[in-house]
Amino acid sequence: MKRLLGEIRRADETYHLIAPGDHVAVGVSGGKDSMALMMLLGAYRQFAPHSFSLSAITLKLGDPFDTAPLQALCEKENIPLHIHDTGLLPTLEKEKNPCSLCARIRRGALSRIAGEMGCNKLALGHHREDVLETYLMSALHEGRFYHLAPKAPMERAGVTLIRPLIDAREAEIIRLANRLQLPVIKNPCPVDGQTKRSEMKALLTALEGKIPGANDQLCAALRRAREDKNALDE
Repeated sequence: MKRLLGEIRRADETYHLIAPGDHVAVGVSGGKDSMALMMLLGAYRQFAPHSFSLSAITLKLGDPFDTAPLQALCEKENIPLHIHDTGLLPTLEKEKNPCSLCARIRRGALSRIAGEMGCNKLALGHHREDVLETYLMSALHEGRFYHLAPKAPMERAGVTLIRPLIDAREAEIIRLANRLQLPVIKNPCPVDGQTKRSEMKALLTALEGKIPGANDQLCAALRRAREDKNALDE
């Protein structure tokens, strides 16, 4: 956990993610990344250089999504949990490629609910592999270079989206989830494991096999680009 907490602190200091008095809502899908982020932010608030409050939001898609283990965990960690049912699953099941629609609707719903709760920050659990996969998808399928930002304003909701784990390795998150025995809930997505993101993950694995260290170099390049932009914005 110490290494991941160090990544969060480094991201916070570099990208100015959390300010004194912030109320941060974590979007918790039930997967390892978002649950680990919730636990890490719960620990981070104990020694962060500024005080902030923490809540969690879980969106149900309209499926039999058992939130009892998550509710028990949040109660144990003293993190208020807000559960909302979007009823989105029947719509997604009709889509051939539902990923973009699902992500857009979920992000909009999370930011709206966070704003209604009085939160000014929405934290998502994207890690460095998510950044690489998104970068490749945009380049190969959309003909543009787009990557996930560490911080982005959601002006309509009056909330700022933050990604505290943006430079953290997925392998570290998996180890933490296993060590803490987090009650990870199976993804109800109708195309889970058959998406463009899955293809990009396989492509990155193959690239690493051909050029050892390639993923580290790509991550370093993207991190430098983010930090350069951050310096220009200050």
